[in-house]
Amino acid sequence: MTYLDQKVRIIAFLELVFGCGKDDRNLAFRTIAETCNVETGDVEFLVMKAMSLELVKGTIDEVDQTVQVDWIMPRYLNKDHLNVLASRMKEWESKMEGVIKMLETKADELLH
Repeated sequence: MTYLDQKVRIIAFLELVFGCGKDDRNLAFRTIAETCNVETGDVEFLVMKAMSLELVKGTIDEVDQTVQVDWIMPRYLNKDHLNVLASRMKEWESKMEGVIKMLETKADELLH
């Protein structure tokens, strides 16, 4: 694999991770292999390379053939990335409104 091929596959991996929700970053080797156009046996090397470059942080589970990504390096965001982030912010806002309403309801119960 050439240096350029490796860079392209790492970028594909980063795009895959970025497209996942923060709580949904447990990726199967098979998914990574298909997305990055590598053999399943080469997934661990690809992920380790991304980790060594400090582009992502997480854990590799060779037995279960999964990668758990806990952090991805912030980088230049294009319009599509910004749309994804805006959508996630709206989802977060809705969840927080639900939590606030629940707390207000429970607070009334506790006060009375």
